Amino acid sequence: MNEAVCWLNGELVTVSEARISPLDRGLLYGDGLFETMRAYGGAIFRLGAHVERLLGGAEALKFPFTLDARVLAEACEQVVVANELTQAYVRLTVTRGVGGMPSELDASPTPTVLAVAREFHGYPTDLYESGMSVSIAAVRRNASSPLSRVKSLSYLDNLLMRAAAAEAGAEEALTLDFQGHVVEGSASNIFLVKDGGVLTPPVTAGVLPGITRDCVLELCPKLHIEAAETMLSPEELARADEAFLTNSLMEVMPLTEAEEAPIGGGRPGPLTKRLASAYCEVVARETGSA
Repeated sequence: MNEAVCWLNGELVTVSEARISPLDRGLLYGDGLFETMRAYGGAIFRLGAHVERLLGGAEALKFPFTLDARVLAEACEQVVVANELTQAYVRLTVTRGVGGMPSELDASPTPTVLAVAREFHGYPTDLYESGMSVSIAAVRRNASSPLSRVKSLSYLDNLLMRAAAAEAGAEEALTLDFQGHVVEGSASNIFLVKDGGVLTPPVTAGVLPGITRDCVLELCPKLHIEAAETMLSPEELARADEAFLTNSLMEVMPLTEAEEAPIGGGRPGPLTKRLASAYCEVVARETGSA
């Protein structure tokens, strides 16, 4: 088996050859961003939207350099091809680079850019048939933080949330804001279904503007499903007819249990299934992987 190849600062190199400075600010301070994508039949779904989101994050974090969207997209595409992958997990990481004291955000004019890809065939089928369970995390989301709406390398809150959920026997953790509203999962956006309509927290609540989330919101009017972005409470989640989670790897995942209590009938609901099917059709059409 050939060694995995990554794209690092303009070059394709084997993973064992890749070198990142021990003074890189991404390592020292979590000063960077990442995107997680999924490739189908060798084509990355909505690659342009992922790159655009990363560029928006770079602006929000006041990166002192201009990143080339075309180069970032090509890095992701090249690493899929170089590893001879068709179904793949792709991650793009950008840091501020090397240099400066912690308080000097403009000290490094040269970013570190890394793209990696690994084989990925999706989540287990039986999970979509039974649905995920979630627990409510002790960690609260600060909507005023600029990190709440970007995919920052400062990701320990999310990892600790997920670890606590696993200890509680759940697959995912939901975080609340300081007023007690549901915000999102540790690695997912959340949607509720009530009276035939879809509800999801707004980005202003500190929600990451998910690429899959956006796709679902695009699909709703096409499927004549009313959709609204609104603040939600844990009690509304408990009373929902259905619920589901979204991200680029899991796509549309039924959510059937919260805090050990069933949501709706405790099984994936019809509207969730309809949106999941429609999402897969969009993926197949846009990636040519039908």
